[in-house]
Amino acid sequence: MFSIIFWVFTLLSLALFGGAAYLVVRALLKKFNRDQGIDMESPQAQSSHSKGTPLAKNTTLLKALTIGILSILALIPLGIIMDMTSDREALYHSVVDEIGRSWGEQQTLSGPVLVIPYSYFVMQEEVSADGKNRHQVKRTYQDELVILPKKLKLDLDLKHDFRTRGIYQSLVYNATLQGKADFSLSHYEIPNLIAFDNKNARLAFGVSSNQAIDKVDKLELTGDAVTLSGSLMSGTGLGTTGGLEKGFNQGVQVGEASDFSVDFAMTLRGSQSISALPLGEQTLLNIHADWPHPSFKGLLPAERDINAQGFTASWNISHLTRNYPQEFIKSNQSTLTEVSANAILFEPVTHYGKIERSVKYGLLFIVLTFIMLFIFELGQKTSLSTIQYVLVGSAMALFYLLLLSLSEHLAFLHAYLIAACIPVLSVSAYVGSATASIKRGAIVGIMLVSLYAVLYSILQLEDYALLMGTGLLLVVLLILMFVTRHQPKNTA
Repeated sequence: MFSIIFWVFTLLSLALFGGAAYLVVRALLKKFNRDQGIDMESPQAQSSHSKGTPLAKNTTLLKALTIGILSILALIPLGIIMDMTSDREALYHSVVDEIGRSWGEQQTLSGPVLVIPYSYFVMQEEVSADGKNRHQVKRTYQDELVILPKKLKLDLDLKHDFRTRGIYQSLVYNATLQGKADFSLSHYEIPNLIAFDNKNARLAFGVSSNQAIDKVDKLELTGDAVTLSGSLMSGTGLGTTGGLEKGFNQGVQVGEASDFSVDFAMTLRGSQSISALPLGEQTLLNIHADWPHPSFKGLLPAERDINAQGFTASWNISHLTRNYPQEFIKSNQSTLTEVSANAILFEPVTHYGKIERSVKYGLLFIVLTFIMLFIFELGQKTSLSTIQYVLVGSAMALFYLLLLSLSEHLAFLHAYLIAACIPVLSVSAYVGSATASIKRGAIVGIMLVSLYAVLYSILQLEDYALLMGTGLLLVVLLILMFVTRHQPKNTA
């Protein structure tokens, strides 16, 4: 709030400074005209103005100064509209996040991993109660060995959907996961090892949002491993291991040095994005979705195909891309999230993003409108008053507020067309009425239609927005130079 007040105060200060400069220049020009013996109100002065005498040049300078001051003042309503856009966008994102928490947040999948409990001893020296004798005591402790798969294959199929709340909607998805993990156990050397408890091992599956798990359709073991009786258990028991804090586990019994595979399938929900951690020595990941606007972060896919029906992306990731080992002790608190393959269901520029970009161009287009009117005055040998410029600028600023309001209920193109009709029709009719000429009003209307068509093109062609804006400025400058090429020199 303080920054907004400071910003408005700064703009008001600039406006006051510009107003003072305007009054000073106007007073100096009046004094100059008096020194030249020119009466501003006399018919001769009006005649000299039409013939292009120094008075005409002074009037042109005053009009240019007026346009500059009004352009500075236009920053105030544009700044207010920008703040309103930011507030509405923040509200939109908060609703999207709330829907995500209810439906299912951004999902990160990891595992499965094999967790084998084991016991070990530590020799500790103790002192007798009298403090004279020392002896060694053997103490037994428990820990767990976490073993990552040799090969991991994950196939994800995403179906997008929308969930609405009020006037807002959030993009969500339903995911079907098919996976297979191959494990190859060997003899593990652990200092002071007493024994592994292979009969009470477990397979841990990491899912970042447990409440979004619909069901586990399949969990089958082949090879030297069997599942223990009992259903799946919530939680992984690896709360200190980054990437495996949440999820579920299945108790298994494995041999001391054995090979086995795990085939699994599940359905779950999520929103915005889905990630997978490459925990295998070789990880194969395939993602197929019916959403045509993906964005990839982290490890980029080796192959991808994007079309109007959706996208398919494939990763083939080696364990050399990460810095954690294939086996580690749970108490070491390793983190497995340093690398991941991430696919985002990207929503192209939302209407709030487009409005924010259009408001950023707001000052440019208000100034261009003033310049167009100025060119119109010079070309049509007519004159508009300062208050008429103020009202035109107000209509231009109102366009952005209308666009913000309408875009929350209509498609952006429809909202843009309706909002653009307000300044186009009102300004052209206003100029036509002020100059008592339908033709002149039509000329202004055509100029405004062209201006708003260019603005819409800039909003759609995001990558070329700067190029188009620069080209527009160049065109306006050339037109202004052409129209003013015969302005008379001050020969006084």
